[in-house]
Amino acid sequence: MNEVKQSLESAPKCALPLLSAPTTRGKLDFSCLTLLEALMVAGRAATICVGARMRVPSQMRAFGVDRKVSTASRKPKVSVRAQGTSDTTSVAVLGAGAAGLTAAYFAAAHGAKRVVVYERTSEAGKKILMSGGARCNVLPVSARVEDFVTESTPRKLKNIMASWNVERCREWLENDIGLELGIEHVTNKYFPLSNSSREVRDKLLEACLREGVEVRYGASVEGLRPVSDGAGGEAWSLRMRDSPDEQVSVVILAMGGMSFPAVGTDGTGYVIARRDLEHNLAEPYPALVPLTGKHPGGEQLPGVSVNVSLQCEPISGGTKAGKKKKAKANREGFLFTHRGFSGPAILDLSHEVVRTLVRTKGGSKREDVEQSAADVVEAAMPSLVVSWSGESRVEWQERLAAPPGKALVATRLRDGLPQRLADALLAEAGVDDDCKVADLRKVDRLKLLDVLTKYRIPVKGHQGYRKAEVTGGGVPLDEINFQTMESLKSPGVYFCGEVCDVFGRIGGFNFLWAWTSGRLAGMSAAKPLSENQ
Repeated sequence: MNEVKQSLESAPKCALPLLSAPTTRGKLDFSCLTLLEALMVAGRAATICVGARMRVPSQMRAFGVDRKVSTASRKPKVSVRAQGTSDTTSVAVLGAGAAGLTAAYFAAAHGAKRVVVYERTSEAGKKILMSGGARCNVLPVSARVEDFVTESTPRKLKNIMASWNVERCREWLENDIGLELGIEHVTNKYFPLSNSSREVRDKLLEACLREGVEVRYGASVEGLRPVSDGAGGEAWSLRMRDSPDEQVSVVILAMGGMSFPAVGTDGTGYVIARRDLEHNLAEPYPALVPLTGKHPGGEQLPGVSVNVSLQCEPISGGTKAGKKKKAKANREGFLFTHRGFSGPAILDLSHEVVRTLVRTKGGSKREDVEQSAADVVEAAMPSLVVSWSGESRVEWQERLAAPPGKALVATRLRDGLPQRLADALLAEAGVDDDCKVADLRKVDRLKLLDVLTKYRIPVKGHQGYRKAEVTGGGVPLDEINFQTMESLKSPGVYFCGEVCDVFGRIGGFNFLWAWTSGRLAGMSAAKPLSENQ
């Protein structure tokens, strides 16, 4: 009886909710069990938790979904397989972010015998926890290809996004992952009703564990190398940081980009893709990032916010410049910061400027890029042009010309703009704050109209990956099979998530890309393995 008791006490915790033995303060009470009953309990525990792929019974699934607070991600899951051995029937998912966990879930659900997620940090889904102000806007209400940015062939992106739509993705999150979602109509985003990003991360991780996915924490993959699987086929050797190499049959690279390096995103995925897999990357750069530069009129306007109309004018003089259309921000919010400019409108278009800044002067530096005005001119930067308040030139012309003539020009500006900004724009145009409407000279009025409706933001730099929401650039879609997400240069390796040359605007679009690309990569990676089993 003591041996049985020791066996039960050492049984994996996942089995405890199914054990029929009474409990006392969370521990099994063996005093009321006969020897036969104890052996039956031990047998049930062994049936649940032993095997190459753990399939959790339906009772356990309900237990996992119904919990409000998950503990699945708090303690590293220890793999029973000795490190350094080979397993050419497994799918290795590199990275436990949104895309990686989604890929692992679908690989396991579509027949992969063994799916192992390698996470270099001590916790899964750290970036999920930060999203949406910790509320996690998991999806937009609707999406178009135009909501995403890529330097790859747009048709490739369109085909990938067509593999799943918002509605089917929402059904998966609600029915399979177990989230209750609601629409925030003001922003057209889906949020969990709990308003908890932690719930999103925990339930996604629980869903993976229910499908038998293994998650290994503190497991940093530093490189990939093609090897023979010993049976005439090909496999991949994972070069680990602190342990012997491991051999797997299929790899899904979901290591993210370089934004928010504090959560462990350091660009290793790009290094592996370029060095080991021979991909030609679109040089990464910070995207959805605040910009730095001087405020109008030499004033300091931190904290001032205003709704604007913002657009990006392409570089003039180039052969492609005349063909490229002006990009316009989808949103109107504009915020002056202590270092420059931010807000939804700026984040919508900052990549247009940053991409040139980084590739011309800053390389792929992670630190802030600060450049002089001379550098900016030399770099032939695109221009961000703003119409303050979003009103047209004609509307401002009528406002400035309206009687009475003794009214102050400053008053007319303050009627449509925050006072501090109005005063700064007057200074920028060289108009005295005590100038009357009747005294405003034509040349000064034309200059003021330009400042009000066609002001070119003096961008000096950006705030780097530390403040960037995502990373632009990455593995080109032209080097990926858009039907499977498999590398065209290194078969047996699949890509998904931020490591690819795709990012979406703010509003749940980057989650949609993670869910969609992760699903396609996971299903595709599992297919050849399930067919050979």
